[in-house]
Amino acid sequence: MTARVLPVALAVSLLAAGCTGGAPAPGEASGTDSEGSSAHAEEGSADAATAAMPVGPLEIDAAQYWTPVQAEGDISRVAAGGCEADAPCPSFAVISGDTAAQIDASEPFFDDGIACPVLGTTPTEGTLLAEHPATVAGEDGTMHMFDVTCTDADGNEELTLPQNQWSLETESGTIVIVDRWSFDGLLTKVAEASLT
Repeated sequence: MTARVLPVALAVSLLAAGCTGGAPAPGEASGTDSEGSSAHAEEGSADAATAAMPVGPLEIDAAQYWTPVQAEGDISRVAAGGCEADAPCPSFAVISGDTAAQIDASEPFFDDGIACPVLGTTPTEGTLLAEHPATVAGEDGTMHMFDVTCTDADGNEELTLPQNQWSLETESGTIVIVDRWSFDGLLTKVAEASLT
């Protein structure tokens, strides 16, 4: 079976299908927000539609649909709120400690507890597409972009999709951020995050 390439528009529709409650899904433009906040707040305004959220060793300006997930060892995850119980939940991971120290940044990391966008599939292999300098929490880090294959339980390739992976070396150790769900604005949020 030939793997399908997951185009951005399809990814957005899959993300929206996996979430309920009217919250915008990752990759979706958030033109509206819940009552009492404005998505069009002026830059620097105290009425911004984000709030600082601790995620592992980082503090990140969180979108309203973000929900922290109980950390598992060195892996802290953020999921899109309102996921259906049986649906793959859009998530990204921030990895630190011994786990991050053992990650080869030039290889895609899959042992993060995050599913692929199609129910019953898991990431199994990836190809490095690009590597370039990136700002991570205001510091000089690296971003790797991979083309990742997701397979079903029988090993059949179901789809391919992009996975972005940031890494940063700090005095406290390595930090790796893994995003295979194309969270909207995460590049900027990672750059503007702060170390805790």
